[in-house]
This record gives sequence, C-alpha cells and structure tokens, in this order.
Amino acid sequence: MPRSNSPQPHVPRGFTLIELLVGAVATSIILFGVAFTVAAVQGSYQAESRIKVAVEGVRTATTFIEQRLRLAGYGVDPRFAFDFDPAPLPNNNKTNEVLSFGAGVPVSVTDDLAFRYRDPSWLRRGTYTAEGLLTLEDDDTFGMDFREGQRFIVSCVGGRDYLMLRVLDGGLPKGAKNSNNFEVDARFSSVGADAGCLTRAGTQAPYIMLMHEVRIRVMDMGGRPFLMAFQGIDELDEATAVPLAADVESFQVAYVMNRPPPAGAPAGVQAVDSGSVPVNWVLGDVGSVDLERIPDPNAVPAPLYETPYDDAARYNKHPANIRAVRVTISVRSTRPESSGRRAFPRVDLEDSDEDEDSEAQSDGYYRTNMTTTVRVPNLMSRSAFNPEVGTSPADNAWGG
Repeated sequence: MPRSNSPQPHVPRGFTLIELLVGAVATSIILFGVAFTVAAVQGSYQAESRIKVAVEGVRTATTFIEQRLRLAGYGVDPRFAFDFDPAPLPNNNKTNEVLSFGAGVPVSVTDDLAFRYRDPSWLRRGTYTAEGLLTLEDDDTFGMDFREGQRFIVSCVGGRDYLMLRVLDGGLPKGAKNSNNFEVDARFSSVGADAGCLTRAGTQAPYIMLMHEVRIRVMDMGGRPFLMAFQGIDELDEATAVPLAADVESFQVAYVMNRPPPAGAPAGVQAVDSGSVPVNWVLGDVGSVDLERIPDPNAVPAPLYETPYDDAARYNKHPANIRAVRVTISVRSTRPESSGRRAFPRVDLEDSDEDEDSEAQSDGYYRTNMTTTVRVPNLMSRSAFNPEVGTSPADNAWGG
C-alpha cells in the first residue's frame, strides 16, 4: 500500500511543573499589583472624601457668619450691637469653653459670638400706649409667629424717641393685629412707655421694626461637636438653632478694635491688648490674657453718637469700638484613619492654647482651618443707628 505524503497533526506538548509554577508566580505578581493599586486608589479616595467633607463644612459655616455678621449693628445703638453677657452660657464662659466627648475623642474649644441687627425688610406702622398695647395700622398683621424673647423697635417719626419691646411667654401669633404681650427692655430704649409720640396715628404713627439676635458657638449635639447658630441670645434654645457645621474642633473669635493713627493719638490712649507681644489692638488673639480676650461693656467712658471721632473714648475696650471681627474655624474629619496615623496636626488657634502637645499625638484625623475677617461698618456712628424716617434731616436726633 503506498505511503501517504499528507502532514501529521501536531500534538501540543504538556507544560512541565516548573513552567506552571513560573506562570502562577507571574500571575500572582500581576494580580497583587492590581490589588495594591486599587487599594491605594480607594484609600486616596476615602482620604479626599474626608478632607472634602471637612472643607465643605467650614466653608458653609464661614459663608453664613460672613453674611450675618456684616449686618451687626444695623439699626442698633453701637453700644449694644454685640452682646457680652455671660449669664445664658455654660459656666458663664464667653471664651475657650472646653467640650469633652469621652475617651479617644478630641475635645472642642469654643468662643461665643452674639450680635444684633435690625431686619431691613420688615416694617410696620402702629401705636404703643402707656398701658403696653401695641396696635398695627392699616389692617396689618405681624405676618409670622414670633417666639418668646423676640424684640421689636417702636420708633417715633424721626427716630428721636424709641422703645425696645421684648415678646413674653406665649409668643405672638402671625395673624395678630395688636398685642400687649410685651415688656419694655429699658437697656435699649430712649424714652419711657408714656412718650406722647408713640401714641400718634396716621402719618405720624411710630414705625415698628424687627430686631434679629444671633448667637454662634459650638455645642455638644448627641456626642458630636456642632457649630450652631441660635435665634435669640437670651438662652440657648436648641429648638431655634441651625447647625452650620459638624465636627468643629475649634471656634475662635478675635475683635479688631478702633485704633488711633500712628501719629497724634489722643492723650491717655493705650493699646487695648497690652499683654500681647508686641502690644496691639486685637482682643482675643495670640497673647491675649484673660482680661483682654473680649471687649468690656462696662468700659468708661462709653462712646456715644455725639462723641468726637478723635476722642479718647473711641479707642478703649468698649464694644462700640469694634471695627472688625476675625473668626477662625477648625473642622476635623468625622472618622480618623483606620491606621491611626496623623493626617493633619491640630494647632493652637488665636488665644485658645487648646492643644499644647498636639505634635506628640497621632489620632489620624484630617483637619482644615479657615479664617475670615468681617468688617462691621454699622458701628462707625457716621449715621443714625435708628435710620431717619422723618420728613427732613432736622427730624433726626443723631448724626456723625
């Protein structure tokens, strides 16, 4: 039988054990490299997420504070634009109150910022009698429910005489046209309740204006430090509070006071922060001692509208001499790194002395700090704090 010349099929040779081991090792190295890369990317993503949350929190809080704080003193006597009464505060402490949250959780340190301003868009006309009855004109109502502690200004035409009214327990319903549920706050009033101009009607009826009061500080909310904005400053009412940022580790406030020109300072004027090195005109900054951390509402003489701008009273520690407020906020990540390594160190802010040995700690938290300085032009006393509402400039009792 003749031999066939067609090619024989190729039978593949089997892998040897050594070749299989080499392939397995190579594959393992590749897979390990891929896994390591994925883990690194995931870790970087989580770290960036923690940083992003902290940054967004501090930006939100800073934006709110800037918007509100810029209005401080609008429609308010500059002497009372900022509030430094410690009575409503825990431990009566306006500065560097320490909040503890248990073992393993960093403490928070908070200052307290409280200020007032008149609502530029809420305005009514009405009368206020010696018996304490406030009646709105033209079928107006208060338009919204007001809580206990809300304050209103009742101002005669021209702004010469005015009362500050405080809503009592029970509040004020939005549909009300009149109410006697008030008390006179004599601290902020220029006249007694029987002032004749407060009972006039028609074109001479007094103006009724709404006063806003805001308090900002860090509070322990369910075991986490939240920076809160309270509506009203007579008490810390959580029902009216708005959270601005979570996991706030430090809230610091420094007050930039009015300072004289380098040459020609009035006689007897001294730097308000004499304990700092060098001495300066900022209360509550690095180097401020206990007595130089906040303005002094009892400083005398208190600057008034008629006080000349070059008078020594314009340069003391009275709150009416605040010209800007510097706010610093530190926010940390919600959770630390699982490895426990230090991500961003905690630092002392302003006069807090909050973490003297922070460099020796390793808690793995990411932190971000932000500082903003807000000018408060309404305390300059260059125009009436109770805006002119008369028929001519002569009706205005104030000026500057």
